[in-house]
Amino acid sequence: MSVTLRDLLRDEGLGLRLCTSPAGVDRVVRWVAVTELADPTPWMTGGELLLTTGLRQRTAAAQTAFVQRVAAAGASAVGFGTGLSHPTVPRATVAEAERLGLAVLEVPYETPFIAVNRLVAERVAAEDHSAQRRLVDQHDLLVQALLTGEGLTALLRVLRRACGSEVAVLDRHGSVLATAPERSGALAEEVRAAGLKSSDEAGHVGPLCLPVQVDGMVAAFLCLRSAGPAADVLPYAVRLVGLELARRQAHLAGRRELVGQVVEDIVRDVIAPAAAERRLATFGLDAKAAHRVVLGRLAPDGAGAAADRRLARLPWLTAGRPESPEPVLTAVVNRYLVAVVPQSAPVDKLARRFGTALTGLDTRAAVGIGGCYRGVDGLRWSWFEAQAALTRGPGVHAGDPLNLPRLLLSSPDLPLKQLAAEVLRPLTRFDETNNADLITTLRAYLAADCSVQAVADRLYVHRNTVRYRLDRIERLTGRSLQSMQDRFQLWLALLAAFPDRTSAIPQHD
Repeated sequence: MSVTLRDLLRDEGLGLRLCTSPAGVDRVVRWVAVTELADPTPWMTGGELLLTTGLRQRTAAAQTAFVQRVAAAGASAVGFGTGLSHPTVPRATVAEAERLGLAVLEVPYETPFIAVNRLVAERVAAEDHSAQRRLVDQHDLLVQALLTGEGLTALLRVLRRACGSEVAVLDRHGSVLATAPERSGALAEEVRAAGLKSSDEAGHVGPLCLPVQVDGMVAAFLCLRSAGPAADVLPYAVRLVGLELARRQAHLAGRRELVGQVVEDIVRDVIAPAAAERRLATFGLDAKAAHRVVLGRLAPDGAGAAADRRLARLPWLTAGRPESPEPVLTAVVNRYLVAVVPQSAPVDKLARRFGTALTGLDTRAAVGIGGCYRGVDGLRWSWFEAQAALTRGPGVHAGDPLNLPRLLLSSPDLPLKQLAAEVLRPLTRFDETNNADLITTLRAYLAADCSVQAVADRLYVHRNTVRYRLDRIERLTGRSLQSMQDRFQLWLALLAAFPDRTSAIPQHD
């Protein structure tokens, strides 16, 4: 327990006597300071027992001023040594202290100040040691809870006993990862109602919310109604929660890489459907059922190997406890974060969470949603639809039904972009050199079903200008716009070279 004035008065060896009313005898003494200064307040921090012989307090005015200063600075009490400068404690000192509610103790001549100092120092040191011992014991209990294998649930159970209030861990989307007591959602509801944000943020109200970081990102919040006696252990508890989440994420990253190998083999069609079904079944996925593929991708120029690693370690993207398998199967394939979503799952909600998670790594991240199909071939088909949706740029996009040209463009084994650049190079060079619009004209011509008048209307030019440009395109590329085969090659080249501008190109089914 802390040292109080009452403890000092009870020590018969010191022989201290209370000169004021007993109202303040339960004040805690943080430390003892000896002073003969008229104003010791610049060196005070509050809670001190100030010992003085009143050497500079010869007048009532000086005695009154001294008491006023030290009371305002937060002193616990004044210990006045008698028998040296003053035979007794001055009346002015006692009267002003009584008025201000500050205790005054008489220290007899026979009691050296160092004896008072030593007693308080020993008691404070013992209290500090006891507090440190309790803290170490609490740390040990928290670590032992993690080692039981119950993860966050056991950790929060110990923390709840320490702080005496309900505790919970919520991910940054507000989903409950663990609570103590279990199956209690009242605290989580309060946190979500108040807005999930750190307790040190401006305007925060409601329960305490302590951010838990993993790999430099806030992955979750440790929430509790009040810290109570466990305030000192909370920083350690936050680190242990982060350690457990990091461990789970490392496990998830490894799992995603293993699933990614299977998914990549399916997309490349280098594995038999029966073998793919068996391998996916080991991860709890029935490939014969209907599923969608959701793809998330960072900006192509963007993030480098470090962000690729963080893709694999992104936290759980659907609600569920970290101790349980991830409710939606996810994988990392090349630079894509992949989710295989059952037909019954809310794919739009999950896709938005994909986007939120990826935006934390790159604000230009894109998410594509494929269609819902059955079987291994259905997974491949849904993959290509989601991949095509990614070409629309940042944000979340649903894929259109796949057609043959888009399927060709989705193949990673075909160098279509390189071939497209080669086919269109004469036109792009001419446009750059002459500030012309041959590419724009060609795109509009194919989009308008090869109607010269429609192109002229769309581009606000004369029909003869359109004919002149088309003739120039034929001579530069060596292809005839009257040939269906040549038109198809030019259209496919535009689709491969300018995937973000395909809205003006006809989508032949």
